[in-house]
Amino acid sequence: MSNALVDYTTQIRDDYEANLTDKQNHILTILTVVTTIFSPLTLITGWYGMNFKYMPELNSEYAYPAVFIISLLIAVFSLLYFKHKKWL
Repeated sequence: MSNALVDYTTQIRDDYEANLTDKQNHILTILTVVTTIFSPLTLITGWYGMNFKYMPELNSEYAYPAVFIISLLIAVFSLLYFKHKKWL
């Protein structure tokens, strides 16, 4: 009887650890997706945060809306890609 109880307890512990590992993997997947989405946006922000004097798009009237729309498209397409791959 005690052998069966030890085996049952071991099996429950193993199932619990497997469930916990699955949850951690899901959390890490979400963090990876968020990092992947925001990395190009951080690059764009850093680039335009330098305020170079001779950036031709700084004199353009539509530069700010264009960068905003491009950043938005990057985020949306990244989300759609990850949903298509079923990572989200």
